[in-house]
Amino acid sequence: MRDVTKTKASHHKPATASGKPEKQTWPVTYEGVKLAEEVKACPSLSNDTKTKLTREIMDHEGTHGKCTETFGKKIRRQLRAPA
Repeated sequence: MRDVTKTKASHHKPATASGKPEKQTWPVTYEGVKLAEEVKACPSLSNDTKTKLTREIMDHEGTHGKCTETFGKKIRRQLRAPA
């Protein structure tokens, strides 16, 4: 008997050019992209803060699957200029 289960295409991992998985650099959902564009366009934030907020959006997408309205409100609250 011959074991053919390992020859199925579904058992093989797709190889990237360097062998490492690609690192996500931008949100993938519509809500996440829209929110990240708002962060990117905000003139009152530093580049470090913009990067931090964009990373937070991507992490939220990774755990929840999409950006919820409550999360969007939380991020937009951080975009306002300090009083």
